[in-house]
Amino acid sequence: MLRVCPPAREGSQDGAGGRKNDLLFDGTAADAAEQLAASLMAQLTPPWTRWFGLAAGHALTSEEQNALAPILDQAADIVQFNLDRSNFAVEMHQCFLDLVVGGTASLLFEEAGPGEVSAFRFTAVPLADVVLEEGPEGRLDVTFRHCRFTLLPALRKRYPEAVLADDLERQAQDDPDLRVEVIEAVLPENHGYHYAAVLAGDGGGLDTTVLAEGRFQVTPFINFRWLKAPGEVYGRSPVMKALPDIKTANKVVELILKNATIAVTGIWQADDDGVLNPANIKLVPGTIIPKAVGLAGLKPLEAPGRFDISQLVLTDLRARITHALLADQLG
Repeated sequence: MLRVCPPAREGSQDGAGGRKNDLLFDGTAADAAEQLAASLMAQLTPPWTRWFGLAAGHALTSEEQNALAPILDQAADIVQFNLDRSNFAVEMHQCFLDLVVGGTASLLFEEAGPGEVSAFRFTAVPLADVVLEEGPEGRLDVTFRHCRFTLLPALRKRYPEAVLADDLERQAQDDPDLRVEVIEAVLPENHGYHYAAVLAGDGGGLDTTVLAEGRFQVTPFINFRWLKAPGEVYGRSPVMKALPDIKTANKVVELILKNATIAVTGIWQADDDGVLNPANIKLVPGTIIPKAVGLAGLKPLEAPGRFDISQLVLTDLRARITHALLADQLG
């Protein structure tokens, strides 16, 4: 799905900066997914707009609720101030894209360092770098994240108390571009969450290098799904529902472009007194097919297809894709 909608997203088998849209010919699904993600962003978490509120619980009396109201409103203003000056809008939009395409999204919520513009820092974790599981209470709160660090100082900055092996230090000195891979895990434990970060590739034995370990009251990973089927962990997305139409529309546009190329350059027939081997003939633009001598010389080969019908099919497919991705309802 990540190969057809949208083309710029990283897949689990794609390298960074790889060519992912070489076989993509129709952009209807990618455009509709962008529109749906933008609509979700505008209606659920609009930037620079108060989209949440704080209120006292019903366990308090009316007098206590009225006394706490201005304090909670001031706290909401502080939270909104930090949200507006953080990278929340950018990262949340990426999460909505993952939600629309993959059916599941993961947002990492962390505290920014001292002196930063905002107290919050957000990271949209790609689905290719995270493994999710439901906890004992059925919530999607078991998270395993795969991280990569190119420079050793970046690793030390994130895990300042980590004790690294001497051979890793020597490898980093010999190779400045050494990539260090880390697995972060957040697991529910005793009304809280246990956190651990280990070096990937250590084998998982007793000698595994533990970079950091601790406990959270709430999980820093905000995992959410579009639609959940019984017995499944990951969500189902609108793109999954429209995937047959997306693939068909992509193939129809590919055939239309091939037919247009043949219409421009043509496939030709030429006189030849030799033996014709059909296995050696390729119907590609510019091909010259040999034929018997004396049959009007060089002439173009007529195309048997009528691609005006394909336009009708393509129009119907695009309308169904747009409807499945709610672009005609929320756009």
